[in-house]
Order: sequence, then structure tokens, then C-alpha cells
Amino acid sequence: MLSPDILIVLAIVAGAIVLFVTEWVRYDGVALIVLLALAISGVIPMSRAIEGFANPAVVTISAVLVLSGGLYRTGVANLLGTQLMRFAGTSPLRLTMVMMLAAGLMSGVMNNIAATALLLPVVLDIARRLGIRPSRLLIPLAFASLLGGMTTLIGTGPNILLSTILVRSGQGSFGLFSFTPVGAAALALGILYMILAGRHFLPDRRSNQERSMGETSLRDRYALDDTVFCLRIPRRSKLHGQTLVEAHLGRIMGVDLLAVQRKGHFLRAPEPKFKLQNEDILVFEGRPDAINDLRSWGQLKKIRTKRESILATLMDSSATFARAKITQNSNLIGIPVQELDFRNRFRAHIMAIERNGIILRSSLQETRIQAGDFLLLFGEEELLLQLTFTDDFASINSIDPREYDFDRWLMQLEIPEGSGMDGRTLVSTRLGHAFDLTVLDIHRSGDSKKNLLPGASDILRPGNRIIIQGSPERYALLQALQALEPHEIDGPSMVTDLESEEVGFAEVTLAPTSHIVGKTLSEIFFRDSFGLTIPAIWRSGETIHSSIHLSETPLQFGDALLVYGQRKKIQLLANDTRFLMLTPGLSEVFRTRRAPIAGAIMLGVILSASLNLLPVYIAALLGALLMVFSGCIKGNEVYKLIEWRVVVLLGGMLALGLAMEESGAAELLAREVIGRAADAGPRFLIASLFLLCALAAQFIPTSAVAVLVAPIALSTALELGFSAQSLLMVVAVGSSCAFLTPFGHPVNLLVMSVGGYKVTDYTRTGAPLFLLLLLLVVFFLPLIWPI
Repeated sequence: MLSPDILIVLAIVAGAIVLFVTEWVRYDGVALIVLLALAISGVIPMSRAIEGFANPAVVTISAVLVLSGGLYRTGVANLLGTQLMRFAGTSPLRLTMVMMLAAGLMSGVMNNIAATALLLPVVLDIARRLGIRPSRLLIPLAFASLLGGMTTLIGTGPNILLSTILVRSGQGSFGLFSFTPVGAAALALGILYMILAGRHFLPDRRSNQERSMGETSLRDRYALDDTVFCLRIPRRSKLHGQTLVEAHLGRIMGVDLLAVQRKGHFLRAPEPKFKLQNEDILVFEGRPDAINDLRSWGQLKKIRTKRESILATLMDSSATFARAKITQNSNLIGIPVQELDFRNRFRAHIMAIERNGIILRSSLQETRIQAGDFLLLFGEEELLLQLTFTDDFASINSIDPREYDFDRWLMQLEIPEGSGMDGRTLVSTRLGHAFDLTVLDIHRSGDSKKNLLPGASDILRPGNRIIIQGSPERYALLQALQALEPHEIDGPSMVTDLESEEVGFAEVTLAPTSHIVGKTLSEIFFRDSFGLTIPAIWRSGETIHSSIHLSETPLQFGDALLVYGQRKKIQLLANDTRFLMLTPGLSEVFRTRRAPIAGAIMLGVILSASLNLLPVYIAALLGALLMVFSGCIKGNEVYKLIEWRVVVLLGGMLALGLAMEESGAAELLAREVIGRAADAGPRFLIASLFLLCALAAQFIPTSAVAVLVAPIALSTALELGFSAQSLLMVVAVGSSCAFLTPFGHPVNLLVMSVGGYKVTDYTRTGAPLFLLLLLLVVFFLPLIWPI
């Protein structure tokens, strides 16, 4: 009969697997949920729930990440990778072999993600020079780094974790090179497979629909010849004298301004304060029909009428203007106006904000509410009075709109016949987002009913008269943009002119340890931070061009970003640890003078651990500290190098491993599941254990797989009298076999977009290797580690 503790643990394990596979919750969040569930349910004492965070494996993995960072920052790893790649020659087969060997060797002594990230630009550069598509090389690179991680104790997280678990069980230990015989055999087998057979399963994309990242230039890859176009500012334009910030060209048209041609001079990557002049030729990247969309609206007719009559039209029903004071404890404090959703929540519109006697009108949507602010509102009187019953407003009083010059900010426009606004909703016109023009009222011909404060889904028709609040200058800007004239250019020639010694294009991707995954370019203030433009993003084999969508598109791991701007600013981007530069010649500047020191520190860690002079976690921690003291790594870089999500994952999952042991769940699974496989023989047991780990590793973080299966393997060894070291070695190899999908390990995702891969590419190429490693584990591993 199953005890309550076993049932609880098995339920938590099942829930964790579901959350890992579905990714409804981030994996570190899953680990915390597991930890709390175990502690609150009483399966393990609360005092022991957080023991995992003090586990030597967690300390070792964190220290190894810092050591890897030291090798990276000082250029040791880059020098090693570059020197090895020199032996590649011009043969694709030889290149594949040398590349995989380099990745495998580097992954044995440093984090395999860092090794892949370091070699990626080198491989791309060689591929371009030899005319080889990266889709033929990057899956082998990723697989080699995974195989190389199997070769040493510090090569990958599962090895370190399993060594710690083995020591804690009292059934032996693993040394630094205990994994080398099996790991080296796996690496050699992987290289041979890829050279002899695997390369035939790799894609070689050539069609436009499957344009890979291996085209000869960024121009071809992102189809810049088709997306670069020019518009000319006519004489006596309202744009004359306006800065790029004031003109809002990108925000309004959904395109990026890359350059300005003025009187024969080409001004590339102009600064935000650059002032436009009449007859300037503006060079854009984006949808060439963007100006046609703007023109299709037709010239909105401004109805000549007295300002007082517009106010009277708004107030001839139950509508009114009011002044509402924000309380000291209001929930609205600190929130920008655009995020309040005030119009939908309260059925009222914020005309302006009065703060310390000053009326705030411009950039109102970005203004954050402060305690004591007076919101100047427009809405139906009955609804405005209801605001007094909330905790957000201290008082509400009616006001005369003329005292606040509201009439000067009101216009009445008519939608003409043939306008592109016919049938469009208010939100799709982007009048508010692009021009800060707010529709307060729609009067439809033949309909006496007023439509005050229309909703975002209200549809416009020709003949509709709309009352708009906004700056007259904004309306003039709309008219000026509609008057821009197409300017014929030679597309390829213009794209060539966009680059110079000082200005150009480059390509970056998100670094493996980047914490901006899921955030938008707006949220990380990319343009403000670097002064660079992102004309396009390459994602899952497709190019996204619209600047409107780009700025609000959450970034994904594996995205490739096309950047344009001053090369010195691109170099600053290359030095940012959140990004990985893919363009040759713009990689990070290394601290090469400290390279010998970093190499000596890493050698010292390896020798002290392999000769048992120090425990591996003490040796690694000491090495990490020496990296900082010697200047190989700056102090503030340490916390960026450590993957804290992995630390949280390990802490939580080690608690689950403890619970499986102490509750008896591991013993039960070992006896009822793995034990039954052992009845068919030891090799069948090994195969079952390997498949359990390897299949789980396709969707679940490899470290989590190792922690989940290790207690089962140990209980099986104890129950059936098998070698605990042998079974844990099977778990180590199986946990690192994330070859069938790109989701099991970050190195697969790192090369996915850059190589233009699909999920099926991993499955097709990885399945034979998966089966070969199964045979290796079943027939070769027992020779090294007798069961």
C-alpha cells in the first residue's frame, strides 16, 4: 500500500513534469513550486527544504560558470578555438571534424553553452569564406558541445550533480576524469557519425521561403533591396526644421529612417536631434507601401467653425468637464496615463493634468500620475460623479473648459468619400498612438444620437464628423507626412551607400545567459541605450520588418537581430553580455594580457581536483575567486556570469530528490519499474534507464532529469546489488542526450535561428546518434564500469 508521503511526492513529480514540458511556468519557478509544495505538505522538514542551495553541486556549477567566463573574457577559449579551426582547411568534412573536436574539447573544461557561443562567430565566418551554408555546420557544433560536456566532471551540470549525490549516498565517488572514457568514446562516435552519415541528414536551405542564415550577405538574408525605399520632403513642408524626435517618422509610418540625402551629401544613421529640411530625401527600411497607407486616409477635411461651437457640441447633452484630485493613497500613483485604461475603466477622458499650477498636455500618455495631481476630465456628468466613491479621488468639481484653453486643442474633421478610413476601427487608424489625436465624439450623418467617447472598436464611415482633441501641430504633421513624395532609387545601389567605414549593418543574437528573453526592445530601452536601429528580426525562418511590431515584440532565445548604426556603437553592443555578436570583426574585446593567468588558474583547478588535493567544489570556488582577484573578470561581472535560474532550479530539484529518497518513492519506482526491466537482464536494465533519462531530456532541463532519476538509480543499485557508479554513469550520459528536439538544452536553441533550423531537423539528424549512444551505453559502458 502506498503511504501518503509517496502519493504526495509522486503527485508533485507528475505536476513538475507537466509544467516542465508545457512551459506554462518558467523552469526556475517550477523548482520553487516543488520546493514549497514539499515543505508545506510536510514530506520533508522545512529546515531541510532549502538544503539544496548549500549543496556542493550548486557551488561547483556556479564556480565553473565563473571560470568559464574568465577563459572567455581573457580570450583563452577564443585563441584555442581559432587555432584549432586553422586545421580545418577548405574541406567541409575536415571542417566538421575539427569544429566538433574543438567544441568537444572546450566543453570538457568550460560550460558547453559558453563554448558554443564562443565558436559560433568563428564557424559562421569560416562558412561564409568557404561558401558553406551554416545550416550544414551548426547542429554538429551544438551536438559536439553536448557530447564534450560528458567527458569530465565539470563539463556539464548533470555530472557535477550526480557526483555529489553519489558521495552523499556513501556508495563511492567520481573523480574529475571518471567520465572521460565513456564521454570521449561518445564524442568520437558523434564525430564519426556526423562525418560518415549525419551530414546527409542536415538541411541545405535554398528557397526564399526557407532562406537560411547562410546567404552571402546581410543584404540578401534580410531582403534589404526589397525593403529600402526613399521619400522626398517637398518645398514649404511643415517638416522643415523639425527634429527626428518631433517628426515621429518611425512611430507613425512603421518604418525606420536609416539615412538622409541632402544636396548630394549622404548622412547615414542621423541622430535623434537631426533637423529635417525641405527637399531632403529620406531613406527608409520597412514596408514601401507605408506612405500609401497614410495617404489612403484621404485629406481629412477640417471644418471651419468657431471654437466655442465645438465646445457647445460636446456639452449640449449630459457631458461635462471636471477637475478630480488624486488622493495620497491612490492606486493610480506611479502609473503612466497610457497604462491606466482610464477611458474604459471610468468612461471618461483625461484632457490634461494640473500639477503644481502647471497644465501638462504634451506627452501626456507617458506622464506618470502623482499624489495631489488634478486630472482634467471630460465625460458624462453622472459617471464622473461616481468617481467620488472610489479611493483614488479626493474631490471632483465641474470646471469651465475655456479657463484651461481646451477650445484651442479641439478640432472638427470630416471623413471624405473614398477615404482609407472607411470601415476601419478607431484603434486601427492609430490616430492616438501615432499623432496623439484623441476622438471625443463621432457624429454620423442622418443620426441625431451623439456618440461621446467612442470605443476602440467603433467603425468610421465617410461623412462622419469627428471632434478631436490634440495639438494643431500634430494635425499639421499628419498633413505634412501625407504630402511626402516618392523618390525613385536604385535599390541595390542605395543599400550599398548605407554602409561606410563609420556606419554599417551587423547581426546579433541573444546570449545564452541573457535575462532579456521575453522582454521587448522598448522595455530594455534598446534605442536609447545604444543609439542603434533594428530594421528586422530573423525568427524561425522568417523575417519581421515592421518597426511598430518590432519594438513591442517579445524577444525569444535564438532570435537574430539586424542592427544598423555607428560602428563604434555596434562595438558597445558587442561588449554587452546580453548579446552575442554574429558579424565577424565586431566581437568582444578580450583582456588578452591576462590570458596566461586565466589559463594557469584553470590548469590549477584541474590539477588540484584530479590529484585530490582539494574537493572539486573548493578548487572551483578558489579558482573563481582568483579569476576576480587577478583581474581576469571584473567583480560586477561575476553575478552576470552565474545563471541564477539554474541555481534556483538545482536548489528546488535537489529538495525533490531528497523527498523521493526519504518518502520511499525512489525505492518503489526502482522496484516496480526499473526492477522489472532488470528481470530481463542487466543490459535491458541499462537500456531502460538510459531511455528514461534521454527521452525526458528532450523536454526537461538536463539537470532536473539527473536529479529526478538519480534516486531511482541508487535505489535500484541497492535493491538489486548493482554498482551505483555504473547506473549513475548511465544517468549522466542519458541526461545529456538532448539530440531529438531543440528544447532540451540551450545550445540547440542558440543555433536554431542562426542556422534556420526547424524542429524536425534536430529529430532527423539526432535520432541515429541517439540510437548509437544507446548501443554505446548498453555494450561499451559496462566494460569501463562493470554493473
